[in-house]
Amino acid sequence: MRSARDTPDRHMILAASLFGRLHPLLVHLPIGILLLAALFEFLSYFPRYRKLRGAVQTALLWGALSALASVLSGLNLAQDGGYDDRLLYLHRNTGIVTAVYAWILFFVRKSVITFFKEKKRRKLVRIFLFLPMVGLVSLTGHLGGSITHGEDFLFSFSTSDSTQNPVLKISSSANLDSALMYKDILEPIFQARCYSCHSASKQKGQLRLDQPDLILKGGKHGSVLTGVIPDSTTLFSRLMLPLEDEHHMPPHAKPQPSSAEIELIHAWLTDGADFDRPIGRFKASAKIKSYILAMVEGNLKDHLIPEREVKAAPPEAIKALTAKGVLVIPISAGTNYLSASFVNARSLSDADLALLLPIKDQLLWLNIGRTKITDAGLDVVSKLSGLRQLNLEYTAIQDDGLKKLAALNALETLNVVGTGVGDPGLQTLNGLKSLKKIFLFETKVTAAGIIDFMKISPHTLLDTGSYQLPARITDTLEYKELKVKSEK
Repeated sequence: MRSARDTPDRHMILAASLFGRLHPLLVHLPIGILLLAALFEFLSYFPRYRKLRGAVQTALLWGALSALASVLSGLNLAQDGGYDDRLLYLHRNTGIVTAVYAWILFFVRKSVITFFKEKKRRKLVRIFLFLPMVGLVSLTGHLGGSITHGEDFLFSFSTSDSTQNPVLKISSSANLDSALMYKDILEPIFQARCYSCHSASKQKGQLRLDQPDLILKGGKHGSVLTGVIPDSTTLFSRLMLPLEDEHHMPPHAKPQPSSAEIELIHAWLTDGADFDRPIGRFKASAKIKSYILAMVEGNLKDHLIPEREVKAAPPEAIKALTAKGVLVIPISAGTNYLSASFVNARSLSDADLALLLPIKDQLLWLNIGRTKITDAGLDVVSKLSGLRQLNLEYTAIQDDGLKKLAALNALETLNVVGTGVGDPGLQTLNGLKSLKKIFLFETKVTAAGIIDFMKISPHTLLDTGSYQLPARITDTLEYKELKVKSEK
């Protein structure tokens, strides 16, 4: 049974937690009021502003009171954890010293008249008494900002690509098979996209992503790697949420990972999230290397992204797509070209594809796999002339629909896994000179059809079985009861 104290104690804990969360609001009051008191004291030195002297003591009183409230709320907030211990220690102590000094200054300022009879000297002494307080307020505020935004937030205002893009720990394609997937590839991605909120300087949600053991440990909500399928892990599912969602990571105001970076993270999770495995030992190593080479050797800029830049997509068009659950993100930092994924919008139909037309000039990658799209929907897709990658896996697409893709002259990769495409549909693609790879697993394409196609289009690689379809978070799993007869 619960004791009579349980409920009151719980209410006290909740009240203390709420008071702690008011710290970001309360902390700005002493900063403004105490600095205003200092300004009044300085200006009152001049005869023109001598009337401000009467407001200094009142401002000091309210500043000292708000500093005390800020310290108390900060001490409660610190109990939640998730902050760098060193910065927290410094911020807490300087905050306490600031509050104590504000109260000392409040009482000492009035007694200055007792020790200094000369009016001009008295004014100077009062001004000098305010200098330590101004320094303490500034230092405490800086340390608080360092806890919230990182130690380098004050001077990290460069917006160049070099500060926003991950710098992988490989310089070329040489020995790529022996490079470590996590250490050489994913760690730089995490550093560029995640460390500002989840590292030694800041642990949002008590989560750190800067060391393997800490990634495995997870945060206050548990492990970020555990899930029945890779897409259901917290680490990946947060990446796939719409930008407007408050749980989307990274926060929408911060630089977002590119489609290539997301695919690399997904491939790592799909194959067990091993921290020590080299790239060559991953099942999807060929796919992984293609994304890495694009990032390292500049192919993403020179090959997958056209040299001619386009204007930004209409915000209202992107908003209309995200409202339907479509994930629309930039292909890479510093470009207006986009990728669109229906991974969270599987119920959308042919009519919804029309929402893509306003961004057809910017759209390079499109994933409409496992949706209700039919051949009729490819009428719209055929108008997306800039497409480089198209995913149609496990849709109702047939040969007649595939014929409509003949207009996509820039298309480089096509995925028709699990569709009704056969030899006639495949032959209609032989005119696409840019097409480099087609995934044909579980289609109606025959060996004879493949041979005929390769004679006409030797530049195109056909993957008929090595491609393993990754499970998605929105897939439906069907379980059947296994009945076993007992022996009599």
